Amino acid sequence: MIVGATRKRFWVAAFIGLAVFAYTIKRADFEKLVQHAEKIDLVWGALVLLSSALSYVCIAAVLHRLLKGVGYSLSFASTFKISLLSCTLNYLMALGGLSGVAAKVYLLSKEKIPPSNTLSISMVHGFLTNTVAVVFIYLGFFFLYSEYKMGTREKEAGLVVLLIAFLLTWITIQTIVHEAFRKGAWRLLLKGGNALCRLVRRPQWINRERAEIFFDNFNRSMNLLMRKAGVLVIPATLALLDWALMFLCLKLSFLAVHYPVDNRSLLLGFSVGIFTSLFSITPAALGLMEGSMAGSFYLMGLDYDYALLATLIYRIAYYFLPIFTSFFFYRRFFAPAKDKGKPGISARET
Repeated sequence: MIVGATRKRFWVAAFIGLAVFAYTIKRADFEKLVQHAEKIDLVWGALVLLSSALSYVCIAAVLHRLLKGVGYSLSFASTFKISLLSCTLNYLMALGGLSGVAAKVYLLSKEKIPPSNTLSISMVHGFLTNTVAVVFIYLGFFFLYSEYKMGTREKEAGLVVLLIAFLLTWITIQTIVHEAFRKGAWRLLLKGGNALCRLVRRPQWINRERAEIFFDNFNRSMNLLMRKAGVLVIPATLALLDWALMFLCLKLSFLAVHYPVDNRSLLLGFSVGIFTSLFSITPAALGLMEGSMAGSFYLMGLDYDYALLATLIYRIAYYFLPIFTSFFFYRRFFAPAKDKGKPGISARET
């Protein structure tokens, strides 16, 4: 799936992430870090793992309910595997959630669901889960502006973050709700794609007739979802529960190291971590999320060693263990060509 030049970029990014991670660890008192790690409360640690697992169950349940609402019957076990794989692939190559949508489209198409329908379902699924993330970003920066004195440069950086979050949310809402906006955006994308193909002298890359058929099916599927808006109530509730469990996972991580932190400070660090994960240049935001979250907690007056250790526990439980677990499901959906008797996928569109 990651081949050629893409593989090289992946490993270069991974090396950068490891270097940043090493620097983050170096800033801590390693001896104290080890001492704190030896005193981790196993009960709280187990609850960290439980909250992480339940969060991923909620993510899968959102997708399962959406599929059921538009008439597709898929077992929860299959939905969970698809949801977990798309999440972890999105962690490894984050592009504002777009790689996760692309992964869901491909994985659901393997279950004989038409790509145009999988795209609409994937967009709504991503919207329900990521919109809550954007709300956390807003709340986090609201507390940042209201509670802490900031210089002009820090305020400008925070404003850029909020504007990006707002723009992404607005575009997604417009695409889902308004058919006219969808059609306009589609024409713009198609025109841009054709111009790019002419520029690289590959006009055959886009088959206009097939592209129009795909969009028509996608548009009808989106309209169907909007007419059945009632089916979104339960998925939206589950999406909210998912993020609440994710936040709980971070809170329990601090309790596991015997360093309780107030919810406002946690929310600010949590929102910093979310934004870092959305636009990360390293796989799974390696190094960047640990450094940004621990650094933000430190700037709020918390102990750096405790903050870093709690962040590491949170990262292992919510990111790295799910990534490792998803490897067991990888072969089913991305089987080599010799296993399937036909060409497999060689690269993932991000």
